[in-house]
Amino acid sequence: MRKTVKILGVEIDNITLDEAGEITKNLIENSHKACELIVAPNVEFIMRAQKDKPFFDILNSAKLATPDSIGVEIGVKLQKKQLKQRIPGQAYFRKVLEIGEQEGWTFYFLGGKGNTVREAVDNIKKIYPNVKIVGFHEGFFEENSEEEVIQEINLLKPNVLFVAMGAPRQENWIASHKDELQVDVAAGQGGTFDYEAGNIPRAPQFMQKCGLEWLWRLVLQPKRIGRMAVLPIYLVKIIFTKDRTKGKWSK
Repeated sequence: MRKTVKILGVEIDNITLDEAGEITKNLIENSHKACELIVAPNVEFIMRAQKDKPFFDILNSAKLATPDSIGVEIGVKLQKKQLKQRIPGQAYFRKVLEIGEQEGWTFYFLGGKGNTVREAVDNIKKIYPNVKIVGFHEGFFEENSEEEVIQEINLLKPNVLFVAMGAPRQENWIASHKDELQVDVAAGQGGTFDYEAGNIPRAPQFMQKCGLEWLWRLVLQPKRIGRMAVLPIYLVKIIFTKDRTKGKWSK
């Protein structure tokens, strides 16, 4: 039985990184190419879900929702509960690669711009030399080539499809093609390929431990300031909402 918490109606698994890896393993072993969705809710996800019902439904249809930010931890604490562990997207990504290398899983990477995904693949193979990456494609393809991308994925039938197009595009894309994709699990990965390609350096360890990676990203990419504007709105909403488990679309 899933151990979850809800923040403004968005259901999130209350698990450790190791448990997230085990759940992923179980999904792959029992999926039979059903394309099970994996998401990583953070503050931006939760706030978008308050005004975007289809996105809200996509998040809550996921078989695994990893807690991806300090904002999620704050939301849980204000419910007088304890979050087992924050799970940054890249940490989950590497955990799945680590298990996949041992289990012989196959991977397909979809996302990034230009050569980013190719550079990410090259760097990952240095860390996990036995990992089976059977294919990759950049995420900013023309609409008329979308069917070709799906056909390639289905021809290769990977166990894991990592989609790094940014939210909500990646989640919407997976959901809209879920019935077509011949994969076991499909996970949204945000900016992970940029990190793995070396385009964006990871925050110093002390900032990671304190949950300040968002601030590091903001310093490196000032254009993100518009997206970060949801943080204070989220905090106000969380603090002054009587039932923090319920959101606009909650029943």
